[in-house]
Amino acid sequence: MILGIALSGLLSSFSAEELYVVVDLQTEWLVFDDGEYRPYTKQVDAGVDVIYFRLDVNRHKGRYLQIAGKYTSAIFVNGKLLASGKLEDGRYSMDSLRDEFFSSTLLIGVYAENIYPENLKTVIASTRKLEHVEITDVQRPRTYFHDFVVSGIISLFILLIIVTQLTKVPLSFFFWRRIFSVHESEEAQMYTRLASTTNILFYIFSSLIIAYYLMIIFHFTGDRFQVALEFRSESYFGTILKWGKLSTYLLIAFFVKIGLVMAFSRMFGMGDFFGFQVINWMRLVLVAFGTLTLILVVYFLSPGIRESVYIVFFWFLVLALSSWLIILFTKVARRPGFTLFHIFSYLCATEVIPLLISIKLLFH
Repeated sequence: MILGIALSGLLSSFSAEELYVVVDLQTEWLVFDDGEYRPYTKQVDAGVDVIYFRLDVNRHKGRYLQIAGKYTSAIFVNGKLLASGKLEDGRYSMDSLRDEFFSSTLLIGVYAENIYPENLKTVIASTRKLEHVEITDVQRPRTYFHDFVVSGIISLFILLIIVTQLTKVPLSFFFWRRIFSVHESEEAQMYTRLASTTNILFYIFSSLIIAYYLMIIFHFTGDRFQVALEFRSESYFGTILKWGKLSTYLLIAFFVKIGLVMAFSRMFGMGDFFGFQVINWMRLVLVAFGTLTLILVVYFLSPGIRESVYIVFFWFLVLALSSWLIILFTKVARRPGFTLFHIFSYLCATEVIPLLISIKLLFH
């Protein structure tokens, strides 16, 4: 502990000085498994609480070891504590580490909560901007996510045109007033044929647009949410695959929700609300997230990079889904012959509990 405090104090004078990355150490990460160290593999080891890597100090004279992560709690060197506490951005002189631990070969252990490559930075840095000895290839800025956002919104527009043409659904289907309509008899065919091709196409499109909306948010929310790390990628096609994976999960969740509504509507004697409840929930999802997605894409292309703004868009998702509870309650409350407790129990079973589970998963 004394050593950690001493080194932290030693480096405080450098904290204001800008450092430039020379070597990214993520490719050197190790995990201790079955009595030996082996290379870290994201598919297997994502979410572990400790990683290790080895350093040859003689290769990095005059440079600094930078370890940054919101959840970093302890750093060990050759089995001895270097620092502990809330270590969001630790910077350690390589020369000082060699002198303090009397070794030019160091085994660094980093303890943190839910370690992913995206939420833990381990690099060798220098106060000099360029070190041509280490940097042999200068790459152009990566634009894969910009390409994904642009191609994604174009694809969604094309899919919307295809879906509406195939299903012959008029533009009025997307009007907000339909959600608040007093006449539930409108679109009776859609209410009674929830497994029709028309409805299934809209279920698929709804899952795609929500997944696309979340993919953009996840890209900028860093390590705030564990679920965000699961659906981030470092390539264009990797991001496309993650989008498809998330869309599939959402589509399955839609069908589970529809099954719950069907079962509980019959159990509570409210079967005639089943079609109305599912179709108008889907309509709200399409209209609300269609609008939010357009705003989000415009902000991203502006370009918008502030994490706090994307967090607000994340909360808009919760707000939009929660608003459906109020809308549905106003509809179901008109139903004669049922007590308020009966109606409230029905809403809890079909809407409130699934919503709380969704929020729990999203904010984990």
